[in-house]
Amino acid sequence: MRRYSRLLYIFYKNALISEMEYRLNFWANIGLSFFWLTWAILSVRIYFFHTERIAGWSYDELLIVMGLFFAVNGFRQMILTPNLSEITEYVRMGTLDYILTKPIDSQFLVSLRYVGVYNWADPLLGLGLAAYALWRMGQVPTAGQLALFAVLMAAGLVILYSLSLILQTTTFWLINVERVDSLVQGLLETGRFPVNFYRGWIQGVLTLLIPVAFMTTFPARALLGRLDNWLALAAVGLAGLSFLAASAFWHFGLRFYSGASS
Repeated sequence: MRRYSRLLYIFYKNALISEMEYRLNFWANIGLSFFWLTWAILSVRIYFFHTERIAGWSYDELLIVMGLFFAVNGFRQMILTPNLSEITEYVRMGTLDYILTKPIDSQFLVSLRYVGVYNWADPLLGLGLAAYALWRMGQVPTAGQLALFAVLMAAGLVILYSLSLILQTTTFWLINVERVDSLVQGLLETGRFPVNFYRGWIQGVLTLLIPVAFMTTFPARALLGRLDNWLALAAVGLAGLSFLAASAFWHFGLRFYSGASS
């Protein structure tokens, strides 16, 4: 673990040094993130002009979900997109050879080598919005609720990573899957609102088949004290299974990689 932590420190330090050469662009992107967050806050207010609750959620409660969506999407843009979206290029150009010759786990290198410095503020802004909404409601989560929230958020991020890795690993057979990140973004966009906003089979799909609910809705319910404890255990189990499945699928896919010399 110390070895891998040291590598992450080197990777991310170099990325920060490189990106800070253009400081104006760096701060401009933070300003843009703040703009889009503000726009989302204002636009969703329209839905509550003639009602106080939608599908059991008030405006402030919905802001918590939107804040968590912004945080999770920031994680996707900061970690997943800069790394996993490059797998197609690695396979197509044969540069995956370089990664496979390193004395480090290949999944680690393709997953965490780069960081999107411009998006580092998104998770902080999203969590800040959730905290602001709780403050508006005059609600302070207990230690137990915060623990459940932390567990569910971590599980949700692992699930999102696993889903992204599985989809990107299909490049070993399909070669051109450059739009997979757009597919992941589209699926994640459904988490901008609580799953209760969706009706019928769609709600079931977003909870069981494509567990977007574990990324935004359930963590928000944990902060509000409206989550059953067993859901936290289910989230941990689902995250563990999805990670193992993604890792197994990645190593299975490597068997079909013939290298740059073929």
